[in-house]
Amino acid sequence: MPLIVQLEFSDAELEYFRSLMEQARTRASGRTPHEISTAARDEIERLRSVARSPFIARRVARMDRLIAMLEDPEWQLPEPGRRRVLDALAYVAEANDLVPDNVPTLGLVDDAIMLELVLRELQHELDGYEDFDEFRREEAARRTRAGEHKAVSREDWLDSKRQALHERIRERRERDLSRGAEFQLITHF
Repeated sequence: MPLIVQLEFSDAELEYFRSLMEQARTRASGRTPHEISTAARDEIERLRSVARSPFIARRVARMDRLIAMLEDPEWQLPEPGRRRVLDALAYVAEANDLVPDNVPTLGLVDDAIMLELVLRELQHELDGYEDFDEFRREEAARRTRAGEHKAVSREDWLDSKRQALHERIRERRERDLSRGAEFQLITHF
């Protein structure tokens, strides 16, 4: 039977984790986006190999989607979103743990907290990208089945969908900022 642990962080505690992300961003300022995503991919693979918790495994898989989002030439994430994703990956790439991973049971708790914080901060970007990716696959399959010729090019229909999703991301982020979105990290180990 799994144990469910609920952690509630105050604004001051969340600010501490955000300061760690800011420090990572500063240290990564001299690295290229490719260097950051490669280092993050390596750390994600390392976490995947040591993670026993389904909670962490699910978040590691979502981190893969952040890298895919950056590297997808058809998505063309606008610069503010791209910067947020790179900042998050810069933290992941550092792998400076608060609790060493070799500490039994608790070694990945800090990683889980940071992954959850990163994924919540980028939820709108992830949702938009996943909707785009699903649309792309379904639309390509539909057009192939229908035998449609290039009256409307792939670039045209992808651009239309991409623009709509980028606008949705921007609107949701602005809505969250105007509400002063709060975070409560709930973890299930």
